[in-house]
Amino acid sequence: MLALMNRKLSDAQILSTGEELVRRDPSISGRGLRAELRRRYGCAGKTDRVFAVWRMLRARCEAVSLPSTGDERSWQARLQAAEERAATAELARQQAEERALRSESREIAHQDKWANEIHDLRIEVEQLRAERSRRQQLEQSLMDCHRERQILHHRLARHEDLSGQESHATAAD
Repeated sequence: MLALMNRKLSDAQILSTGEELVRRDPSISGRGLRAELRRRYGCAGKTDRVFAVWRMLRARCEAVSLPSTGDERSWQARLQAAEERAATAELARQQAEERALRSESREIAHQDKWANEIHDLRIEVEQLRAERSRRQQLEQSLMDCHRERQILHHRLARHEDLSGQESHATAAD
């Protein structure tokens, strides 16, 4: 008895409102029905009751095999809108694919550029290592020549000293 007292909407009110809405738009949702009940009667009714009526009305709609001309126009309009949405979605998909391909191409070019840069730097490092080895060999050669020059310079100085002493000795004799 308490459950009956809490009902603010009768089944007839829910059913008549639902039938009217389904006649206008067969794709009306249960939420749409509840919103219309709230607008008309100030309350939406219990969700279970309203959705039960809505499911019954949807089943009746689906049971009717031949649509009336008004319903046919509504279906045609809905079909056209769905086709437009599908075309828009297809265009968006194509644009997204094109963006992805451009992005991939830029990424590949970027990676190629830096791979080539790294390759060039590696070659330059190898060349510098070879130059370092060559420079070390040249420095060693230079040091060897410098030592040899010093030795020869000392020999020459000693030889001149010896020659000078001999010439003094022969002159004194």
